[in-house]
Amino acid sequence: MRGREVSKAAEAFPRPHSLQELVLSLEALCARNHGTQVSVQDVVSLLGPRSFAPIILAIGLIAVTPIDSIPTLPTTFGAIIFLTVGQMLIGRKSLWLPRFIARRSLPADRLKKALRWLDPYAARADRWFGMRLTAFTHGPFLILIALCCAGLAALMPFLELVPLVSTLPALTVVAFRIALLLRDGIAAVIGLAITIQTLVIVVQLGRLIF
Repeated sequence: MRGREVSKAAEAFPRPHSLQELVLSLEALCARNHGTQVSVQDVVSLLGPRSFAPIILAIGLIAVTPIDSIPTLPTTFGAIIFLTVGQMLIGRKSLWLPRFIARRSLPADRLKKALRWLDPYAARADRWFGMRLTAFTHGPFLILIALCCAGLAALMPFLELVPLVSTLPALTVVAFRIALLLRDGIAAVIGLAITIQTLVIVVQLGRLIF
């Protein structure tokens, strides 16, 4: 019953067309759920189950906030991003998530506070990025971006064991999704650079452990 209510209520929120609009939409969702919880399903219902890229961007944005320090959250975020990207690659029309992931939730007020931390950065990103080197956001680069996002998402559960390092894959996902949302190849290049840096860190950690 609640899922239907969430779906109907989500229709009142306009679909975001910029990073700042996305953050504000998520904040509005938290305000509506004041005193309760915001679940993964709430976010999917807000954006629409066919909005793969905005869903990935929303999860990535939440993952780079201070709320990422909650245990097991990076693993959950990584699983959502991996499943979403995977379903994009196989051409699925509507997102499916396991029930135990869809039900994962956070206190609405705590999430809203974390999102407010993003407000000034979202506004700056919208000013900085937009319609440059658009060739890096089309054709084969879309496959490369999707594969990078899936690979980094798969690493997030392991990187959760290292404080703050799990933020790097989330930041990379945000850069790639900004590239697609705003058609900015510069953001795609930044995402690729962070991907390389993350892989270097993973190799170094592997050497220390093994």
